[in-house]
Amino acid sequence: MRLRFLQHIYLVSGMASSLIAVLSGSSVYAQEAVAPEGGDHSRSPLLYIDSPILVKEGLDPLMPLPRWVLLIDPETDPAFDQRVDSIRQYNSAVADIELYGGAWDGSLVEELASLGRLQQQQGNHVGAIETLDRAVHVNRINSGLYTLEQIPAVEQLIHSHMALGDWEKVDRYNNYLFHVQQKAYGFDDPRLIPVLDRLATWNIQAFKIGYGNLRGVRLRQAQIMLNAAARLVSMYFGKADERFINYQKNIAHSAYLVATNADLMMEIDRPEYRNMQQVLAEKLNEQRWVQSSGFLTGERALIEIVMFYRDQSDDKYALAEAVTHLADWYLMFDRRRGTLESYKLAWDMLQELENGEELTERLFGNVVPLPAFSSSIEMPDSFYRKEGDTEVLNFDYADLTFDVTANGLSRNVESISEETEDNKLQLGKLRMSARSMRFRPRVIDGEPQRSSENHFRYRYWY
Repeated sequence: MRLRFLQHIYLVSGMASSLIAVLSGSSVYAQEAVAPEGGDHSRSPLLYIDSPILVKEGLDPLMPLPRWVLLIDPETDPAFDQRVDSIRQYNSAVADIELYGGAWDGSLVEELASLGRLQQQQGNHVGAIETLDRAVHVNRINSGLYTLEQIPAVEQLIHSHMALGDWEKVDRYNNYLFHVQQKAYGFDDPRLIPVLDRLATWNIQAFKIGYGNLRGVRLRQAQIMLNAAARLVSMYFGKADERFINYQKNIAHSAYLVATNADLMMEIDRPEYRNMQQVLAEKLNEQRWVQSSGFLTGERALIEIVMFYRDQSDDKYALAEAVTHLADWYLMFDRRRGTLESYKLAWDMLQELENGEELTERLFGNVVPLPAFSSSIEMPDSFYRKEGDTEVLNFDYADLTFDVTANGLSRNVESISEETEDNKLQLGKLRMSARSMRFRPRVIDGEPQRSSENHFRYRYWY
């Protein structure tokens, strides 16, 4: 099986030297392939579409609401009154310290930080920002501009600015945290791993919500940081650390965003911006990957996941699933040979398992929206709020049916939900979105097959 797997990886990629380098631990990749056409990201009455859920006959699919929709109103929280008393006590403590030690007394930092956290829990983010900002300033005056002691308060500041949707401040403080900690730790210290994770995550979120200029550069820098974080995890903790796989999935996710937004990626190749990427990559010892950002980056990350399950895990289903995600990647980029070889390999792996029939049905029995590998990076909660308001966006559901070809394309898309004057425009855009999506087709005897009248439920926000 191992020899066959290596032969498969060698054949399907069409880049023998590059994949041999991956398998041997070195890393040289060619120029990335032409990306698929990008989608329409303009804001409209239909603002965001969640990944659809398959509807099976006789079963009503569950579409759990995001956690923030279900958050308890602070005023209905049983601990609300207790926090009010605690806030009163902290305010009194701060006033006493100021009376005897002055406005810049170092002992204020801890009291102000605790007070700010309580204000956050009460939903008073404006007050929390004022309090935490003061804690940071007092800390800098007493311990220096780049003191590491300020980090918890700055992280709390980011939380409140994120809650308010103040993307400019979120961006500023995330970059500031990175600057302070890389200055203290250097670029090859394991303590930098969560720092790289935080800034890379924010850069991908910023890209997805459309914040700022140079969105392509921002996304490319996120990839460099995630690669660096994965390398440090591997170096200090080993690839068996769960963070390694998580970073590879997020790298593949960012590569998908690059590939489906080719118009925004042109800025990456401009000399002045390429230099920015090169400088960051050299500092993080990731200059080997600065040239690739789309297809090849995603392929490499998904191969890393396959290698992990082959070498580090006894979970044969997880290995077959990882190979299937690689097949999905080739399908999305119309790499027919890689697609067919990879689906067949995953299929054959499942047939060797004791409960292979059940696992084959789970992985290949229904069409699946792509990409199917999960990313831990979610949209910021406040993205779903109405502009200038604390209320969340409206949402609704709609059911669509469509055929899926052996190449994963949707055809004959129809809405089976009631269409009204109010939702006519939204359902039209939903059908357009479904037509532009790629799906993993049903796979029978190792071969992708066309299927008819697949029924999916969509949740959309407006």
